[in-house]
Amino acid sequence: MAAAGTDASVRLEDGRVLEYWDGGDPGGRPVIVHPGTPVTRILGRWADGAAAAAGVRLLFVNRPGYGRSTLRPGMPSLRAVGRDTVELADLLGIDGFGIVGYSGGGPFAVATAVADPGRVRALAVVAGVGPWVTMQPVSVYPEDRACLALLDGGDSAATWRCFEAQVEHDWVGLTPAEFTQAMIGGERGQTAGDPDYRAIWLQNSVAVLESFDGYIYDNVAWGAPWDVDPRDVVAPTRMWFGSDDESCPADVYGRWFADRIAGAVLTVFEGAGHVDVCDGHWPEILTGVLRSWDEPP
Repeated sequence: MAAAGTDASVRLEDGRVLEYWDGGDPGGRPVIVHPGTPVTRILGRWADGAAAAAGVRLLFVNRPGYGRSTLRPGMPSLRAVGRDTVELADLLGIDGFGIVGYSGGGPFAVATAVADPGRVRALAVVAGVGPWVTMQPVSVYPEDRACLALLDGGDSAATWRCFEAQVEHDWVGLTPAEFTQAMIGGERGQTAGDPDYRAIWLQNSVAVLESFDGYIYDNVAWGAPWDVDPRDVVAPTRMWFGSDDESCPADVYGRWFADRIAGAVLTVFEGAGHVDVCDGHWPEILTGVLRSWDEPP
């Protein structure tokens, strides 16, 4: 399968690098995507055809720590990444844009909509994670909870080292094929089994295995108390979740976002698991983003 789109990067005002993928329709309306965790800009290639057909210029970002995107100093922050995303739009000369976040990228898309309410014309949250520590039973992800508990004493460095030890134990030494199987091999549905999708995911795995910094940054940013409030979103918002998604349940996270973002429209795909929600419905999602964009204020 030929690689679609173009890989590129910008240098932010503070000197850090932000890497992204640019595809779809070059003359289309711009939509920036925060992919899941641990997912890089490479997964943009899967959505390229749907974006071109919808008339969307699609930009998938590498958040701090993924690929060549510079890790941010200090405490991981949703708000700071939202501001980075707005700066990317500045540097590319983009005025209004849509923002999509799926799975672990959902909170960062919300942060982007809060960071620049004047230019974010539409927000989409696709199987997005919420502040899970306060929403899920204490039996869920006990190892992650133990790492995040270290923040109670203000020791973010210890939290980082704790997550680092976890991933070194679980993932160091895996081949890209083994990592891909660990991430999506157990998923039901057509998307995870598609040979082209798995080939793109394999390339993503190569990039992720080079450094786990992005994965850790994500987990701390949305595992710790959030520094953005979805109630501050003013952009028209649509959300898609799956009825069979055990990673980001519709009745937990979907309802939580819907209760906080004014006017948000929640759609539940019946029978869809996590991967099918995130990567099996790009035509519907992009069409929905454009419809939100065109809604009168």
